[in-house]
Amino acid sequence: MRIGKIEFHVHPFAAAGIFLLLFAMPRLYAFATISSVLLHEAGHMTAALLLGKRITEIRLMPVGINIGLSAASSYREEFLIAAAGPLMNLLYLAAAVLWMPAEAAASVFAASLSLAVLNLLPLKSMDGGRIADAVFSRLFGVEVSGRILYVTTCACLSVLWMLSLYVFFYSGVNFTLLVFCAYLFSYLIVKKL
Repeated sequence: MRIGKIEFHVHPFAAAGIFLLLFAMPRLYAFATISSVLLHEAGHMTAALLLGKRITEIRLMPVGINIGLSAASSYREEFLIAAAGPLMNLLYLAAAVLWMPAEAAASVFAASLSLAVLNLLPLKSMDGGRIADAVFSRLFGVEVSGRILYVTTCACLSVLWMLSLYVFFYSGVNFTLLVFCAYLFSYLIVKKL
């Protein structure tokens, strides 16, 4: 679907993720997660628009939203746009702690902090990977940056996978991180790391 110059796409499994979030999770958790994701993406879009970039597409994915932007013209721009999402999450959790009721603040704090931390991991498909790639490309060149990012992606995914298995087997019910890791593995395999 196209609205103006922006194309909107919905991944086939996104509906399942939204359904689970809205109908299988507590409402407060769903609110915290949805508001954290929307503000995270708003941070990216705001930074991109302030830097004069054009939004070309918005893609609703099973575990988030991807925003297609016109190419960054410098490593600095790529760094700023990538860092704006996690920064917005940190600002949101601070605002939640200061101005929301305790129960809502706790849910927003957990969702927003989790989203910021996961996005700051140096994984090729996440904001942390884009930040690391911008910094390493500037310092060492694109080829060396690609090799460093490949190693950090494999290492981080291995640790995340082990952590997700530990959480799943010892909690018995919390499979969210396990599903997220499986999605990241499959996404990176399809993209060929």
